[in-house]
Amino acid sequence: MVNMSSTVLKHKRATLERLEKYISEIYFTDVNLFGRVDSKIPHCKLYRSLARKQTYQAFESVKNGVFQLITEGEEFKPIWSQHWVKVIIPANVCNMENLYLHWDVSGAESLVCDKDGNLIQGMSHKRKEMKIVVKSHDEDAVFFIQISCTGLFGAGLNGMINAPDPNKTYNLTKAHIFVRDQAKYAVFMDLSVLYDIAKESDDNTSLCYDALYTGNEIINVITLNDHSPESYQQAIQIGKKLFNSGIVNGTSSRDTIHAIGNCHIDTAWLWPYRETIRKVARSWSTTISMFEAGMEFNFAGSQVVQFSWLKKFYPKLFSALKAQVVKGNFSPVGGSWVEMDTNIPNAESMVRQFLYGQKFYREEFGTHSDILWLPDTFGYSGQLPQIMQLCDIKYFLSQKLSWNLTNTFPHHTFIWKGIDQSKVLAHFPPGDTYESDLKIKDVLKTVSNNKDKGRTHDQMLLFGHGDGGGGPTPEMIDRLERISSITGMPQIVRSTPQKFFTAVEKSSNMLCEWWGELYFELHRGTYTTHAKLKESNRVAEFWMTDIEFLSSLDVKGLVSCSKIEEMWKTVLFNQFHDILPGSAIEQVFIDAMEDYTNLLILYNEEWETIRDVVMPDSKSFVVNPYNWARRQVLTINEVEEALVEVPSTYIGSISLVTPTDKAGAFVLEDGICLCNSLIKVVFSLEGLLKSLVHKPTQRECLEAGGMGNRYVIFDDVPLFWDAWDVMEYHVETRQEFHPTSIQVVESGPLRASVKITVPLGAHGDLTFIATVLAETPYLSFKADVSWRAAHKFLKVEFPLSVSSTEAQYEIQSGFVSRPTHANTSWDSAKFEVSGHKWAHLGEPNFGVGLLSKSKYGYSAKHNCLTLSLLRSTKAPDANADMDDHVIEYAIYPHAGPLYTSRIVQHAINFNHPLLLHSTLHDNTIPRYKPTLNPARLVNKTSLRVSSEEVIVQAIKKGEHGSGLVVRLYEPYGNTVSNVFISHDLLSQAFSINAVERESSKAPLSTSENKVGPLIFRPFEIKTIYLELDATVDFTNGSSSKRAKLDE
Repeated sequence: MVNMSSTVLKHKRATLERLEKYISEIYFTDVNLFGRVDSKIPHCKLYRSLARKQTYQAFESVKNGVFQLITEGEEFKPIWSQHWVKVIIPANVCNMENLYLHWDVSGAESLVCDKDGNLIQGMSHKRKEMKIVVKSHDEDAVFFIQISCTGLFGAGLNGMINAPDPNKTYNLTKAHIFVRDQAKYAVFMDLSVLYDIAKESDDNTSLCYDALYTGNEIINVITLNDHSPESYQQAIQIGKKLFNSGIVNGTSSRDTIHAIGNCHIDTAWLWPYRETIRKVARSWSTTISMFEAGMEFNFAGSQVVQFSWLKKFYPKLFSALKAQVVKGNFSPVGGSWVEMDTNIPNAESMVRQFLYGQKFYREEFGTHSDILWLPDTFGYSGQLPQIMQLCDIKYFLSQKLSWNLTNTFPHHTFIWKGIDQSKVLAHFPPGDTYESDLKIKDVLKTVSNNKDKGRTHDQMLLFGHGDGGGGPTPEMIDRLERISSITGMPQIVRSTPQKFFTAVEKSSNMLCEWWGELYFELHRGTYTTHAKLKESNRVAEFWMTDIEFLSSLDVKGLVSCSKIEEMWKTVLFNQFHDILPGSAIEQVFIDAMEDYTNLLILYNEEWETIRDVVMPDSKSFVVNPYNWARRQVLTINEVEEALVEVPSTYIGSISLVTPTDKAGAFVLEDGICLCNSLIKVVFSLEGLLKSLVHKPTQRECLEAGGMGNRYVIFDDVPLFWDAWDVMEYHVETRQEFHPTSIQVVESGPLRASVKITVPLGAHGDLTFIATVLAETPYLSFKADVSWRAAHKFLKVEFPLSVSSTEAQYEIQSGFVSRPTHANTSWDSAKFEVSGHKWAHLGEPNFGVGLLSKSKYGYSAKHNCLTLSLLRSTKAPDANADMDDHVIEYAIYPHAGPLYTSRIVQHAINFNHPLLLHSTLHDNTIPRYKPTLNPARLVNKTSLRVSSEEVIVQAIKKGEHGSGLVVRLYEPYGNTVSNVFISHDLLSQAFSINAVERESSKAPLSTSENKVGPLIFRPFEIKTIYLELDATVDFTNGSSSKRAKLDE
């Protein structure tokens, strides 16, 4: 008999489409394999709870309530509401094997529980099936399903990132039971993988045709045997020959792909954080159920706050998760409280992400994560490698730079070097995704797209539904089993993040280095969107600096630090990479601003508690947590001002001083002049800034014939990501708005100021006050803006008489330099950049800084330094920044180079002015006129730092024991020697890592109550632990054990 199959020329396209149609969910389902796998059983009753609420309903409150019978088609609304449905499966159906539930509520997310409320798994448009496991075949099976009226990506109106649609409804479209033929399903998965291999593999490889012909043979065997049960078993054996070929012959590939399950869940984004709590439960209960069902894979979970939610709201599930951690199936990674933005938070905030995150891991799991896991954050600070090292984190994982719009990042595995030369091992999965479904396309791309071939042979492939949650599916695990050992394919292993990085580290000597920031060439608008949130973040960071400095007086440990930790966690939570950048829905920002309001209430309460312990006799006092003396014009009641002076690292009364110069305002023939002994400013009669002269050098700071403080508005219409992106072409739409009036407000001697009006047409109203203060080297601006624009971008420009190819921008505990030109595509891509409290343009002997009190977006083109003020995006928050704003910034000229400018100190002084603290802290003025004593200063602290070339970042109580932690950094890129720290009660001193692990302590030399000399390398951050003698009481200011610091 002639074997006809051997005589047929198998045309690839025709054979490939034969495979496709045989498993298609659309074509020929009456005769193909897809239509034969599952058999629907119409025996399922549905009941809906009548306890309908917008807010969360606990299972216990619903379980025994009233339910009514419903059918498919039932409607659920409104968005964000929660509903419970009871599913009853008759006992006679429960006797059947391989029962599954098919469930779909127009894509809404659901959570399935058993009759006792134990979580089983989540359901969504990406996971519509659940295998039913019944405990008894003699009674009806009962399940409860909680429906959340939101999809994986929220409830956007006619599009994913649009503002939520309040009228959106969800309908129960699928709710039935079916039986699955496991043999047919196995063949279906075999053919799915074979089709995928044949489709995605190179035509010139044997693998492509091996898969194609194997699939074709399987179809023939089943068809020729009339779909008999034996034919499916025979088909399975045919598939195994290819799927197990790597076991017999080897995979013939040096590349190893580490397949790791994960489930990136945005802590808040297109849904409020309350929904994220449920997303975590839905996603991680599914993963745990898969582990308990015997599925073999490893899962990486990040974001400590999500673990803490599980512990609080779903304690049974958290216990089950901990059991999987012990087994090695579930790997807690990241170590940060949230997957934070790294452009905007200050250095201390980033340290606290790890301090409190790792503390939770240590207490709950007994682990410490040495992997920073930020797959979705919008660019990465050049100071991050050092902060990671200081927190005992060696490895970095991301993939976001694969989104770059202009340039392709040249590495996937590399050594990332920070601005201080700290190094960490970094990996960007070459598949350019963290939510692979383990299709062959992702597997092959992981190898072919690797930009470090030859330098490493290990790559990571992250699989599982992400963003909105979900995680790995049984289908993904089935694919993983089939593709792990195929000749001609890369070797694929079930792995963990730790195993992966350990493997890469063994050959890391071949890896290339990347120095400095990982600038993300997209989402640049997030430096500016949602201005008030960013302002609140900066103010809160300074609040924490003050209250921890005050608490450092409590050396006897009379006040618990638990509330300070709680306050920090509020700050850290709102630094999540879709909250602080401003790229979430409106409800997220309503919640965030409420958080800051509550934070201030808690701050005031804790401030009073600490004050009553450490300063019981002080009705009012000033706090200076920094290591330089400060002179400042201070409001001492609602109408009076005075120039005051306080020492460094100081808590106590204030001293009135006589100004060494005066501020004045003078009307000229062609304008108005504001001046002191350091700067002279001239405004035109219309209010244009005509001149800014640095008086010690007589240097005009503005370009010849140019005007400063120019308010400009640009069209701001990105390609897609509205709140996220500002595109390069926006600069082509520049419109300048000119002032129309000016008037003198104050004329000295401490303050000279003018008020100027700048109409913005239909976009809003702007009035600003420009001020020169006595003894202050900068001109400050306070703008009141009523903003009602749509897709517009407001900035302020300063064209300067300074020429430089680079501008400097403050980042965490240092600065970075970026080009002012567009010589290359890498240069031109940085048309909008992030910075903290200052940006700077300078020559070797002169420079000008732009100080900002609440802004993070800057640009510098040639000699023009620009501060980004407000955007007006409409998605996903249709009302973003539509409000009245107060914006403060300053222009600061100086002689000499940047490192002698003291711009860091001036920026801190500008952002964090001295305040008289009375019974309540309101961040503006004291509530009553305090008693001033100009003759006698009473300092409640005895901590001193000898050098002003380093900056005190934080002074706090240690996490363990009675000591103090002092964190300092070098801000200008210099090596600084002979730094001493003293304290009256000092007994011992240690260097310690930033998360204060006892094992990291190293003793330091101490003498006469001081520690040192300390040496700082450029941009180095040091954490010093001071062990104190708590038996001595110095809070009354009478201690005579005063150390003498070296000059």
